[in-house]
Amino acid sequence: MNFPLYIYYELLIRLSEIESEIGHYVSSTADQEICIIRTTNGTVKVPLNLVKRQFEDPNLISNEELKVLGKTFRPNYL
Repeated sequence: MNFPLYIYYELLIRLSEIESEIGHYVSSTADQEICIIRTTNGTVKVPLNLVKRQFEDPNLISNEELKVLGKTFRPNYL
């Protein structure tokens, strides 16, 4: 499923409240289960079902889920 870009931006805004170093959206790639969002500071792996919930009803994503998701952030070391 193709999602509008604003979904990734919104998700990153929410994640930046938990992980302040996450950075800004650069690109994304997805397969059947996971979406990798590249930011100016690194990458974050997001389950596709979570991206879908962000698209359909962001209120269905709990703060706990966002905290767990924030832990998947991997910074770039240039």
